Amino acid sequence: MGYDGSMMNGLNILPSYTDYFHLTTSTLSFSTSCIWIGGVLGGLTYGKVTDILGRRKALFWAAIVTLFSAIIQSAAQNLAMFIVGRMMVGYGIAASGLTGPAYLAETLPFQSRAWGLGILDDFWYVGGLIAAAVTYQSSKLDSTWAWRLPSAVQGVFSILCIIILPFLPESPRWLIYVGRNEEALRVVAQTIANGDVNNALVLAQYKDIVDTIEREKNSEEMLTLKEMVKTPVARKRMSLAVSVAVISTISGTMLNTAGIKSTSTQLLIQEPIGVTKWVEDPQRS
Repeated sequence: MGYDGSMMNGLNILPSYTDYFHLTTSTLSFSTSCIWIGGVLGGLTYGKVTDILGRRKALFWAAIVTLFSAIIQSAAQNLAMFIVGRMMVGYGIAASGLTGPAYLAETLPFQSRAWGLGILDDFWYVGGLIAAAVTYQSSKLDSTWAWRLPSAVQGVFSILCIIILPFLPESPRWLIYVGRNEEALRVVAQTIANGDVNNALVLAQYKDIVDTIEREKNSEEMLTLKEMVKTPVARKRMSLAVSVAVISTISGTMLNTAGIKSTSTQLLIQEPIGVTKWVEDPQRS
């Protein structure tokens, strides 16, 4: 998502992009924001997919969706094709964004869990910095590759994910959830004690997961969409999450408003903007 937000800020500045699709203010806005349509659908549906397939397979298929979406987007011959690609990208990003943190939280050793999830958050801004650099360099191309190249590079991250996933273990929490307890014990042992299934810490961690799953299965409480707005704290979290969609798509137009009209200058400014966001990220403190 960090890559996409920065990339679109850059593309919206490029004359080769806006001229190719003959964008007006309305179509430019929609082609940028339509990713959230796919994102909403992904957020509402992909949680069930992760529970059925498992975290690792769910991440794999999310990467496949994002890869094909990036191909469609970068090969777009008209605005409709570009928008369809962006909606699919949104679905893939939401799917991986939903599954990835859950996988890390459930698989990493408890002493590394906060660090691992923090690094995951930081890569939002790393993606933004990469997109800003790629878009700035591609803007020098005198062809449609000025905007196609950044779109195509978006698929590289999915390829890396597809290559790495076969070598990663499944979430032990999911394995226990579906009754594959022996496999779960081996995974916990691999991540905590180099495969020693008799290690006291491994057995304690394993028992804690088993007890938690049993307690959740026996609980009569069911999570629903109402939980997102049920309490003042939940509503605040929802407001913060919604604000990301706005903030991540306005920096390009803000530069125009500020009187910075040069395309190359606007694209170059995307880099320090990305660095500032990364440094000021509250989760880094």
